[in-house]
Amino acid sequence: MVNLGRHPNTSKNINLSIKNSLGTEQFLKTIKEIRTEVESVLKKTNETMKKKWNSKRKSEVEWLNGDLV
Repeated sequence: MVNLGRHPNTSKNINLSIKNSLGTEQFLKTIKEIRTEVESVLKKTNETMKKKWNSKRKSEVEWLNGDLV
């Protein structure tokens, strides 16, 4: 739900706790780490979903000019 999209079904637990930060730089560093981790998890989930979708997909029928449909 980081980018207002649907929550993907991931195998990784991304519940992260943010400790009391000392300043803005520490907060930004934490946010960047969370963002990169979420990005990698989303890419992995995207590849997994793509493999599952394409495994059930049938091959297309190739039509030629003059074929009766």
